[in-house]
Amino acid sequence: MKRIPLSLCATGLLLMAGLAAQAELILLAPASGDGTYAWNSKYGPWGYEQGGTEMGVGLSMGGQYGNDYTVSIFEIPISALHGQSVTGATLIVESTGFGTGYYYGSASIGWLDTGSTALTGDFVADGLGPASTSRPGGMPIYNSDNDGSPGTKTYDVLSYIQADIAAGRAFSTFVMSGSRDTYGAIKTAESGQGPRIAVTGVVPEPTSLIPLGVGLVSLSRMLRRRA
Repeated sequence: MKRIPLSLCATGLLLMAGLAAQAELILLAPASGDGTYAWNSKYGPWGYEQGGTEMGVGLSMGGQYGNDYTVSIFEIPISALHGQSVTGATLIVESTGFGTGYYYGSASIGWLDTGSTALTGDFVADGLGPASTSRPGGMPIYNSDNDGSPGTKTYDVLSYIQADIAAGRAFSTFVMSGSRDTYGAIKTAESGQGPRIAVTGVVPEPTSLIPLGVGLVSLSRMLRRRA
């Protein structure tokens, strides 16, 4: 009786290890974790808004005093990444389009360092509005040199995720802001196409590898019968 070559078993183990090393995890912002915060540069806070399928930036004239700034805030859960060796993290948002009422406009997304705040995934309960008025940037989503067309926008956020993991945070927080006369929005979690992070380097739970292991055992038995 012929034995199953050791190389076949080794190949199977390497395949399982390779799948584990290359696994991708998608982390989604919860519905309570995204929305907008607005304030007036002279009179102070205007307040939070949750719900709806879009969240935007810009100069809102609907406030009590006018001249209200609006930013979008979203939290993405990262607890599943603690203890993992994350090798890549890409933030993905769906733009509905941007423009400006002035000769120049811009909008960008920035990571918010939330310090020692114990985040819950509800950006209102977490009180992230005041900190978001700093309007962190660094990841452009629009400027008047492009057409601001809608579509999928992606950003490398690995360093930010690693910083949040190192700080023991349960969520990574981002803020989208724009210049005074810029308007535009991205889709929210409620739309089904909200902000999300695709992470690589995450080892799957052992149970997720069981089907593969069963398949390898079946293959081994089949080859033995043929032998």
